[in-house]
Amino acid sequence: MANSKADFYQAKLDELYAIIQRLNPSSPDADLEEFASCFAATCNINLKSMNLHSLPSVNREETIEDIKDVLLNYHIEDRQVVHFSLAPDGHTAFCQTVQRLNVMGDIIEPFHETQVVTFDDEGLVKAMNTYCCWSPIVAKIQKKTGMGPYAEGWEDPLAGAKMARMEKRARENGVSSMGSKVDVGSGCCT
Repeated sequence: MANSKADFYQAKLDELYAIIQRLNPSSPDADLEEFASCFAATCNINLKSMNLHSLPSVNREETIEDIKDVLLNYHIEDRQVVHFSLAPDGHTAFCQTVQRLNVMGDIIEPFHETQVVTFDDEGLVKAMNTYCCWSPIVAKIQKKTGMGPYAEGWEDPLAGAKMARMEKRARENGVSSMGSKVDVGSGCCT
């Protein structure tokens, strides 16, 4: 007998990734809003590999910012679910996929990725953690641009944006400043 709740959540995750596959750097705001509508208003989202995403998005606006960053470098051309299961809590899903990625015109296939996703009762994503090795993506980006964590003297170009996000959150929560105490992360698979 099929688990209707697992089927419901798998369909929701497949819908999200179908939207992601249609997005590109010049997608109109309406398409990005459709993407964001898959997430709960307050969420904790890591679209990239966990070790690269030291600062997850915590709302729909930040999730849009993060997908725009991803789309500058790569997009998913194909995604096949290898395994999908639902945890005993009835809301957390484990989804193992094999993908074909287009990284600035170069193809990476197969690319293995696992998502751990927590849904609310309506099927909106409340939390999403992505697990994969970004080394092949980073290597392609660095080959194309000459910049990346394997290049001599490289500095994370998103460090300023990450710091700005942390400072905005601090202001919204009534904290004066996070200052230099924030580890914005760097590198890949280190």
